[in-house]
Amino acid sequence: MFGDPGSRSSLSVDLDMSWGIVLQAYRCLTSEGDDDSRHKNPLQEWGEEVEDGGVYGVTLKRVRTESPSADIPANPLSPGYVHYKTCKVRSIRAGTLEKLVENLLVEFQGSDPGYVPTFLSTYRAFTSPEKVLELLLDRCLEKVSDKEPVRHGSSVPETGTVQRVVRGLLQTWLERHPQDFRDSPRCLQLISSYLNRDSRETPSQLLRLLKSLEDEGTQDPSEKEWQLITRPAEGDSEASGNTITLLSYPPQDVAEQLTLIDVDLFQKLQSCHCLGSIWSQRDKKENRHVAPSVRATVAQFNAVTACVTASVLSDIQLKPQLRAKVLEKWICIAQYCRFLRNFSSLRAILSALQSNSIYRLKRTWSSVSRDNLNIFHKLSAIFSDDNNHEISREILTKDEIPLRRTNSARNEPRPLQRSASQVRSTRPAQGTVPYLGTFLTDLVMLDTALPDYIEGGLINFEKRRKEYEVLAKIQKLQLTCRHYVLTPKPEILQAFYTHRQLTEDQSYRISRSIEPPADSCPNSPRIRRKLTKRFSSLLLGSEVFSPKMNGDRVSPSGSCSSCEIDEGLIAALCPAEPASGKLTLTSQDKSRVVIQRALHKHNIDLCGPDDFQLVQLLSDGKELTIPDTANVYYAMNTSANFDFVLRRRRVS
Repeated sequence: MFGDPGSRSSLSVDLDMSWGIVLQAYRCLTSEGDDDSRHKNPLQEWGEEVEDGGVYGVTLKRVRTESPSADIPANPLSPGYVHYKTCKVRSIRAGTLEKLVENLLVEFQGSDPGYVPTFLSTYRAFTSPEKVLELLLDRCLEKVSDKEPVRHGSSVPETGTVQRVVRGLLQTWLERHPQDFRDSPRCLQLISSYLNRDSRETPSQLLRLLKSLEDEGTQDPSEKEWQLITRPAEGDSEASGNTITLLSYPPQDVAEQLTLIDVDLFQKLQSCHCLGSIWSQRDKKENRHVAPSVRATVAQFNAVTACVTASVLSDIQLKPQLRAKVLEKWICIAQYCRFLRNFSSLRAILSALQSNSIYRLKRTWSSVSRDNLNIFHKLSAIFSDDNNHEISREILTKDEIPLRRTNSARNEPRPLQRSASQVRSTRPAQGTVPYLGTFLTDLVMLDTALPDYIEGGLINFEKRRKEYEVLAKIQKLQLTCRHYVLTPKPEILQAFYTHRQLTEDQSYRISRSIEPPADSCPNSPRIRRKLTKRFSSLLLGSEVFSPKMNGDRVSPSGSCSSCEIDEGLIAALCPAEPASGKLTLTSQDKSRVVIQRALHKHNIDLCGPDDFQLVQLLSDGKELTIPDTANVYYAMNTSANFDFVLRRRRVS
């Protein structure tokens, strides 16, 4: 046999010249679990089919059959003969809303198993739950009343089957997305009316789900709904004047309580709130209540960051050696968050330690032990933006051995990685709370890059499939959170919630009081970082603490610079500017908006934004012209200098 020895197969053959070579046995010698697509049922893209109101992608798929077709004679001397046939598989790529809803009936337990979960997870980007139910149920009620079969050639089953499919769809919808019905009581009324008119037997589970949601009553879908259930009520703990600080508790206990809060929030997160078309609209005044479950996660992230910052800076008279102990305590808490796979609080703590006000304290950092600095570097590397945050993405899928609870000071949390089979045999399943900002960035970029509609005004469902690939990862991680076993400790939670918080402006002024800009320490650690889009600025846009970061400014020459390149260096060299000298950039700003804002800042009223192009200056004299419709936040080259100029367009 020829070819790669690692992929050879063993063949036992009988030679019969009248029949040729007949395979009697076949055994694959490739390693078990080999995911080589050549050994799978092959799929071949065939083309597209266009119907009234829909565009379908067609794929040819080879499937195994029990016996050959009538026109192919069976071979009696070949008992191991395998028969295949080629099937045409259709998947909808775009369609009207009516066609997409009709396709729910076709694909429920059909040949496209991903269609129903994709639709239910993303439909809020282009319609409402009431409209979907009206289209689905009205069509079915007509069939019940008319007692007529569907039109010839339709892919929708006969009436009786349609009703069973609809009840199955409703049960799936109620189970996986109950908040859709809490937000819209009218949806529950539509379902109740439909079930009352349909005389067929209704599954008991569907009735239980419906009754449970009806009993909950109408709830106000405001941000109050997303207040933490773990927040201690007033009077349940010590008085608000409690002098016990958060850092007086063991680091592992603090990390566990932060994880308890994050798990609660992540489990209540509605994945549809993360869609770029929904989340990107949050800055509009009329949308201040949009995506409350994501806003709650952002608020908790910022609360942790503010808590870290305030604990480091609160005592101005603290000596550098003692302030370094505070940093080391937070590094230890961050390390326990890493071991608990709580990447949300881990990123929040690191963001605070890397902020202008803390990162610039060179004398304090020079007093941090080498071991803790190494830990800080390793934890920071998890969120490196190299290769589209490859490390942080990969780490979410890795299995690790959990930390065992112990009072030993020597039990430092060290995540140990083993093979999947080893981990499954040595430990129970472990939960994961991700850093949500990575997923939100992916979804915003998808929404920016792909159109909502294609030619003819059809809804681009291929875009929704790509979005669901991201949402499915979030939903899968939400399921893992059931494996957390954490006990609330009200005294620690109360210490966290009542901890002093500072605005960025207050933090920076206090930091300059602790170590004036002229101070320097030749032995201080030097930590260079690339552009980091922090969670608060990425997610909240104009909602971040006021005033904005010192790096979000445009220099008098018209070029943009960011303190995120090396926050410690720029914070020491660049004093705070007045608010009038800043130009902010949010993750929703297109090129034209940025150009218009820059012109207004420099009082250039004789020209309009269409007269200029936004250009990024790269190294070696190269330039990058930002397209007019591009999102500047994502279109710029993050590996180059962050210098921009406005250049007049050439008149052709």
